[in-house]
Formats: sequence, C-alpha cells, structure tokens
Amino acid sequence: MSMQRDAFTWVDTGAVAYPALHKKIIELTMPSLLIKQLFPEFPLVAGKTATFVKEAGSRSAAISEISEGVEIPMDFTPLSYVAVTPYKKGMRERVTRENIEDLYIPVIEQQLRRLARRMAYTIDLDCLTVIGNGSGISSAGTGWSMGATGTRFQVSAGTAYGLGQEDILWAKSYIEAKSFKPTHIICNPINARDLYELPMFSLWAHYGETITKGGVIGTVYDMQVLVTAAQSAGTAYIVSTGENPSGAYAPMGFFVIKRPLMSDLELRKEFDAIDIMLTTRYAPVVLCGDAIVQITGLKTS
Repeated sequence: MSMQRDAFTWVDTGAVAYPALHKKIIELTMPSLLIKQLFPEFPLVAGKTATFVKEAGSRSAAISEISEGVEIPMDFTPLSYVAVTPYKKGMRERVTRENIEDLYIPVIEQQLRRLARRMAYTIDLDCLTVIGNGSGISSAGTGWSMGATGTRFQVSAGTAYGLGQEDILWAKSYIEAKSFKPTHIICNPINARDLYELPMFSLWAHYGETITKGGVIGTVYDMQVLVTAAQSAGTAYIVSTGENPSGAYAPMGFFVIKRPLMSDLELRKEFDAIDIMLTTRYAPVVLCGDAIVQITGLKTS
C-alpha cells in the first residue's frame, strides 16, 4: 500500500490578498509533518462526525476444508464502530507595523517559522497520542542485543534500558504474526541513541553497509526510523502503516479532516498591527491496534 509523505490538504481561502505569505506558512509547515504521514487522509465532506467500521476479535486468513454433505460455514467477523469528531486547533501571531518598517524580512519570517513549527508539532503530537492509545500490545524494553560473537549484551541506564535488538525483533515478529509488514520505528532523540549501539552499526565492518547514511539514521531491519521530539522519551513504537502480504487495504488509521490548514490575515488598526492566523479542524484515529507495538521502560536521559 502506498502512502504519501508530508501530505496534507492545503487551501488558499483567507489568503487571497496575501498569497505569498500563505504560501510561505504552508511551505514552513509541511516538511515538519513526520508522524502525520503514517495516516491516510479522510476528508469529512458533510456533517461533523466520521464513522468507521472496525473488525473485532480474531481474524482468519484461510478457508477450512468442507466435508461432503456438510453445511458450508458462514464467514462472520464481529464488527464494531468508531465515531470521530474533528476538533479545531489554531494560533495567531501579531506583527506590528513598526516591525514591518524597521526589521529585516528574516526577522519577521522567524515569527512565521515559529507559528508553523508549533502547528506541525501539534499535529504530530496528536497523531502520537492516538498511536499510544490504540497500540495493540505493550512490552517493557530489555536492552538486549546479540553481538557478532554470539554473546548477548544489555544496554541499560539504572532501572531503564536501551532499545535493544531483541526488543525491535520481538515487536517486528508480533506485527508480522498479524499478517502486517512493520514499516516504521518511532522514537525520541534520546532513545534514537540506542540505535547507534545496535550491532549492525557498531560492527558495520562485519555486516557491510552501516545503518546510517550521511550521519542520518536510515532503516533498521527494513523499517524507516522516525526521530521526533514529539514522542516522549522512554517509549518507542514499532508500527505498520497497513502493508500486508495479501495486498488488502488495511490502514493503521485515518487522519480525518474537516477544515484543511488555513491561513488568514487581519489588519488590526487599533493596534497598528497585522494578525496572522492559522487554523484547522482534524482528528487522527487508529483502527488497527495489531499494527502498533509499544515498547516502554526505555531511557529518559
């Protein structure tokens, strides 16, 4: 299943008079959307609530053999329903006319960058919240890894542990046992340090190509690493966007959009200033908890 990176629905409503400014805000926000890319968009055209069908209970992938003269069994998968109501998030920045007259453009742009960063951080934080609440299973990290000599070693810091090779492989196998392909590792920069201590990186000369390219963590066991401060330290996630061997459309969740990200400008004559406003209405939702494994008890410093 194909997922678009850094995808979001943008409009120019409210920014017709200042298209360059609206374009600048959107350009500043889009590259920061890291976690939101895991959720396919679901535009909510009518009404204020989106309802999704969710499979409940165990799922069987195969069809059993039927004896002669026996009634053909009926396929029945229990279904439940999840209703999602998008909520509004917004922020505004005030730029005085004196700032416009006296300051360099990069100084004013810094205010827009801060507004865009806060909006992007908020969107990713909300996505991580539903990922945490919707995870199918949670396991305490152990910090254990296997060295090149076949000896296991443990990375720990007091009562907390690093994100070990065995932790990642256990989570990976759990998701694969549910017929999904693990696609991403989500962690805080503090826990991302543990990835550099994995054997395939520390002993790269024995294994071939290192897991880093140009100083950036790439893939670990064919899973893309997403490092973000929006994820709290001490917890990491192994997730699947919904890719599966059968090619079925089974996304981990959806990003419901009622109002796309919109910018607006208002001239405040009483303050001799311009208010720059950024608003949106959305709600991320997780429908498949089996595609998410939470690893807790990791290092926090």
